[in-house]
Amino acid sequence: MPKIMDSSTLRAALDYAEMGWPVLPGAIWHDGHFADQADGSPVTDPCLRPPGDATSDTGRVREWWSGPGLRRPNVLTVTGSRLGAFMVAENLVMKLADDPRFAASPTPVLAFPNMPIAYFLIQPPLPSVLLSRDARVVDAGLPLPLPPSVLDTTPVMWLIAPEQAGNRLVSGDALADLIHEHERKTA
Repeated sequence: MPKIMDSSTLRAALDYAEMGWPVLPGAIWHDGHFADQADGSPVTDPCLRPPGDATSDTGRVREWWSGPGLRRPNVLTVTGSRLGAFMVAENLVMKLADDPRFAASPTPVLAFPNMPIAYFLIQPPLPSVLLSRDARVVDAGLPLPLPPSVLDTTPVMWLIAPEQAGNRLVSGDALADLIHEHERKTA
């Protein structure tokens, strides 16, 4: 079972790929802008490869994270057919975290300190619409940074690490049902 506690972005990228998550090298934050990790030159896109190149091929991942450079690239995943996400507002994050049904079957939850949202990673298919004031379906093709990436001085962190969720993703429909139930209680 993969362990994603290692601070190495290469090790983390390999661990995510071994779980079947598509990964992609991401730009670093350098001198106030996104930069190519190899030489520090500014880039306009945080993805150092096209999002369609995201892969779980560990050989390709090793190649991408083993090149020369100032630092190792950040680790990105891309939402799509193998991994989806719901963006959830802080007040609903806390309600879901306290729900015994979620505790019995958790899913990895990604967060950024001092941001009032979290990303619940889920198994597609996803509902096309999530009728909620406090949650949204993340569009397919969106890159998301994964730990141990750092954006400027903000670390990307797990509220619920993959290991805590048994290295599995909860179905999008199951989490959508739980979100709808909490929405009905507060309506």
